[in-house]
Amino acid sequence: MKNLLKLLIVVVALTMTSRSAVAQLKFGVKGGFNVANMVETDNDETYSYDSKVGFHLGVTAEYPISKKIAIEPGLLFSTKGYEYELLDVKVSSDLNYLEIPVNAIYKIDLRKAKILINAGPYLGYALSGKMKASEAIFGEDEDSKEQKIEIGSDKVTDDIKPLDFGLNIGAGVEFKNITIGFQSGIGLSNLSPDTDNGQSIKNSVSSISVGYKFGKK
Repeated sequence: MKNLLKLLIVVVALTMTSRSAVAQLKFGVKGGFNVANMVETDNDETYSYDSKVGFHLGVTAEYPISKKIAIEPGLLFSTKGYEYELLDVKVSSDLNYLEIPVNAIYKIDLRKAKILINAGPYLGYALSGKMKASEAIFGEDEDSKEQKIEIGSDKVTDDIKPLDFGLNIGAGVEFKNITIGFQSGIGLSNLSPDTDNGQSIKNSVSSISVGYKFGKK
């Protein structure tokens, strides 16, 4: 994870420090829908959950390397989590992340539009989380429909580690200032504070987004 963090910092720094780089940057905004889930396993079995619909929103900065290749770092607020049903009670896990994706983009020119193929690492930090239920099942007296997700690295008191990293792979289309894209985010970090019996929890997110680049010709 330290190596990935260093890579992200280096790429962003190289992209945005020089005057020539700043002059070529195309700043933009981006937002859309997430279909999130979590992959949980241990030495005995794999646990199955239902996907949860959320959203992402943030800013981007595209730096062209050539006519066909560009680097695009971003800063996004993104919701993740999962859902499941237990004894007719619907339970939802809601997690809020701050993410830094750094994608390499390859562009295929189709005259009036461009096909985009992108891939790159992302680094995420969990800001907050909450478990919600359709009936009161939380607490010692089971009188609450909500429960805070404890974020940290203590395997006794915490539910999920704050730092997440993974790989984004996607494709899209670009019309002048507007981009429309589909992306799959594959979590590579084990988010479980308790790794006894091979416990592993990883994020999995598919997203559809619309972006707008300011000043793009």
